[in-house]
Amino acid sequence: MNHRRLFRACLLAAGLVGTSLLAGCWDRTEVNDLALITGAAIDRYDDKQIQLSVQIFIPRASSGGGGSGGMEMGAKGGVGSSNTFVISAIGENIADALSHLQEKMPRKLFWGHAEVIIFGEAEARKGIRDDVDYLMRAPQPRERAYIYVSQGKAKNSLDIPSVLERDSSEALREIAKSKASMSVTMTELSKMLTGDSGAAALPWIKKNAPNSKKNPDKVVSYANGTAIFRGDRMIGVVDETTTRGILWLRNEIKYAVVTVNPEGAKGNVSMKLLRSKTKLIPHIKDGKWSMTVRIRTESDALQNTTSQNLMSGTLAAKRVQKAMNADMLARVSLALLKVQRELKADVFDFAGEFHRAYPKTWHRAQNRWDELFPEVEVTVLPDSRLLRPGLSDVKATKQSGENER
Repeated sequence: MNHRRLFRACLLAAGLVGTSLLAGCWDRTEVNDLALITGAAIDRYDDKQIQLSVQIFIPRASSGGGGSGGMEMGAKGGVGSSNTFVISAIGENIADALSHLQEKMPRKLFWGHAEVIIFGEAEARKGIRDDVDYLMRAPQPRERAYIYVSQGKAKNSLDIPSVLERDSSEALREIAKSKASMSVTMTELSKMLTGDSGAAALPWIKKNAPNSKKNPDKVVSYANGTAIFRGDRMIGVVDETTTRGILWLRNEIKYAVVTVNPEGAKGNVSMKLLRSKTKLIPHIKDGKWSMTVRIRTESDALQNTTSQNLMSGTLAAKRVQKAMNADMLARVSLALLKVQRELKADVFDFAGEFHRAYPKTWHRAQNRWDELFPEVEVTVLPDSRLLRPGLSDVKATKQSGENER
């Protein structure tokens, strides 16, 4: 009896293992059956419809593509190659337009490799909440995909050839990863749209034509800025200089080279930012709302064209730090003027800081935040530290010695 029970148990275990192995692959989708989306663009077609454009990776150089019916074929990605193609369809919303795309494609569209999603200017001004809702609900779009707003039609940004990267989506992803300008992922955008401030900021790109004043090179380049949203609608755009001030206030500046002209010195000093920390300190006193912004930075001297010694503790080093403080104050003040006073959109998340520091007062006043935010008095306290003067001090020391002789 014991042998029979053991034999039955072994047969049962073998059956379960076999069933589990078979169950894992019955609904698999082969890579050869997928059309990999590397980037997407969402444009406003008319008052009721959108145009969805996707950039699709071509697995073989000899592969081609054609469009018919409701689809349009875009430019090939890359220079002298055909790594990607852009295809478009029109629909009531993203899901509807995607279904029209799928009807014409021989492979199943797959969002898992989408690196960037670009909103056209018209769609951004009309409102992006429904679009973001779909992209967050659907299982395939990546929550870490980077979001952009482009001047004019977003589809044109996908059509731009890329020289150094595989395609334009990869190029935009690398720009976002560099943290040299505004960088926002899908998850971060969703949090901004549902946050206390009721505002959002997204990187804004503008195509510079080749061989123009802004772009003397032969290839197409981008001009970076920031699109400002109140709620889910874009209300304005600020330039690259103002964007730097926004990044200081949002504690998001990771890479920067700042060139200053120290007082009393001929020439300038370029410094590479090593670390930066911004702290927002809210205050409510006698019914007045105010915010103290403390910005502490640590930098290295990259190039010193003055004849002064920048060793720590010297008068020249202190002058450089003072000039750096003045530069930060000017950029932050410009951001406050443009965004707080003119556009009146809390992209700095002052609302969140007041909510955490004064929860009871905030709950009583949150419905009036649109009125309160432009009147918040902001005090900026920059504190720049020059850690390492660099090799430029060797030249400065020699010159100082020659002057003394």
